[in-house]
Amino acid sequence: MKYAVIKIGGSILSNLSQTIIEDILTLKSQNYMPIIVHGGGPFINRQLTKIGIESKFVDGLRVTDEEVLLQTSSTLIGEVNPQVVFQINQHDSLALGINGIDMNLFDIKPLDTKYGFVAECTSVNKVTLANICLNSIPVIAPIGIDRNTGQRYNINADSLAYKIASEMEGDLFLISDIPGVLIKDEVQSHLSINDIHNYIETTEIYGGMIPKVTGAISAIKEGCKSVKIISGSSDHALLKSSHSNKIGTTIIL
Repeated sequence: MKYAVIKIGGSILSNLSQTIIEDILTLKSQNYMPIIVHGGGPFINRQLTKIGIESKFVDGLRVTDEEVLLQTSSTLIGEVNPQVVFQINQHDSLALGINGIDMNLFDIKPLDTKYGFVAECTSVNKVTLANICLNSIPVIAPIGIDRNTGQRYNINADSLAYKIASEMEGDLFLISDIPGVLIKDEVQSHLSINDIHNYIETTEIYGGMIPKVTGAISAIKEGCKSVKIISGSSDHALLKSSHSNKIGTTIIL
């Protein structure tokens, strides 16, 4: 059995294609064990705007004070996570909504205080997650807890997906509103680690794509089998990309 870690970006969650759900269930039937990690940025932004709080970011991470943490936790765990679980369970009753607080699913380390209550995942409870995958499809919200203090933390969903994929030695699929890594307006079907370093140096990979591809490099070096960046708007892109390198961008050693 192989693990397929599927990170679904917040940008496509409000209009999540049914073909993505169908593809996840098909992968489950084809001896993959799907693990879903979701974001929720647009939902959090909307909630913060509603209560008059401006969203602030540093180095691509949401600055998270106590009030922002409260709103982020309630939105991800109380709104976004159940929505994804519901959509899967309309097809097959397999999805189980969880986060880092449940069953001590993963350990965290707080980042620099300039980000507020933001942490990174340092290790995954692999035995627990593997057991969940035997009977369910885990749908993981990126909220963690410091087991020493009981303090909750916001976690970047991409970085959490990278860590889970590397520790479970699975394939990682990043589904968002972009078709892949673009170089001179063309999607690159394959990128090696050397390619990525070169394109960053020439500034052909820039902005928000840099943390995605550098995170992919770290994940692959730590055990992840491959990273595929694909568009959520293309019908059955997830299933097609699991069998072919002609969809999106595949990052390999």
